[in-house]
Amino acid sequence: MAQDFIPTNWAAFAEWSQNFNKQLPGLAAKYGISAAKLAQTDADNNWVQYWTQARVAAKAQEKQLSDYTGEIANGALNAPAPSEPTWAMPAGAPPAVQCGVKKRDREIAAGIKAQKSIYTQADGELLGIVTPEESGLDPINTAPELKLRSMPNFALEADFRKYGMDMLHIESRYKNGNWQLVATLTSSPGVFNVIPSTPGNAEQIEIRAIFYEKNQPFGNYSPIYTAVIQP
Repeated sequence: MAQDFIPTNWAAFAEWSQNFNKQLPGLAAKYGISAAKLAQTDADNNWVQYWTQARVAAKAQEKQLSDYTGEIANGALNAPAPSEPTWAMPAGAPPAVQCGVKKRDREIAAGIKAQKSIYTQADGELLGIVTPEESGLDPINTAPELKLRSMPNFALEADFRKYGMDMLHIESRYKNGNWQLVATLTSSPGVFNVIPSTPGNAEQIEIRAIFYEKNQPFGNYSPIYTAVIQP
């Protein structure tokens, strides 16, 4: 069974959908994608992005509820009651869309790939529709390659080829420290922040990365890169 190019992890899927929706109009004329399909993809992506925020909000509110009920049930006798949690959905809900968002995306991708005389893997990588299987990747010999650029506010930009993987996990460490996961990227370039060990000071760190497919690591870690984070 062919591997899918759409991430199963919801947050990663939201990033994938955003990139697919962003890049598709630039290839619409080449592959004959109608205005109606572009409009539907845009509506689908708006729905995905909103409900991704709603899922994050619901998870945070669930913790608030758990903390509240736990404090009331298990707190010190006659201690002041904590404030009751407030429940709210993010503002600006988009119109509902019909079921089958991922199926519609796959149909568009299939239509693009079927045009073998003009389809290129570079287009597929731009859209995020190339599977690891199609890339012919061997896990024994596969490792990410990064180009890193320092940015303000202790941020780094990572440029890489995705090769149809679901995501890229990026880890960092300070001198003689332990590796810590600092970012999960599903499109390139991606920007992420690293907290300095000494607040407010520029610092040299080490970075490595590994591909993930279906929530499992794929291949080997990248070489270890040295980078500078700065205010």
